[in-house]
Amino acid sequence: MNYYLLFLRILHIGAGAYWVGNVLVLAVFINPALQATGESGQKFVDYLVSKKRFNTESMGAGLMAGIAGLLLYWRDSNGFTSAWVHSGAGIGFGVGAGLALIAFLFGILTDRKMKAITQLREQFQGTPSDEQVSQMQVLRKQQTTYLYICTAALVLALWVMASARYFVF
Repeated sequence: MNYYLLFLRILHIGAGAYWVGNVLVLAVFINPALQATGESGQKFVDYLVSKKRFNTESMGAGLMAGIAGLLLYWRDSNGFTSAWVHSGAGIGFGVGAGLALIAFLFGILTDRKMKAITQLREQFQGTPSDEQVSQMQVLRKQQTTYLYICTAALVLALWVMASARYFVF
């Protein structure tokens, strides 16, 4: 038994599942709850972002999944040199990796917007000014857009990678 390969597969699948799960919970439950509850919901998200490092852990899991996936792809393709790269599985895993990279980049953008929202909220002195409210709305809209792009890319990457071994081109 090849323990190195087994370790990489467990790391890739486990970290990927953690990353996808966190993003789905954020997109499907937390973000809509935040929009519906306003100030009290924002305090919850501030806690997740600053104290629990929710986004940092998610992105760390994404990075681990990506590194393990790259090492697995390297091994399966014999250093990116074999005909396997152009096979259905090779193309499928490559497309999945591209989608995961897009998700990772939009995850970084989502995290930055969430931190910017938290920083803007810390500047409020009592009731926010109209300009601050306008800034907050713009930041929330951008954060939501980035989050949904990240989520869609991850779900597609998950589907493509889960079925890549069965692709025939």
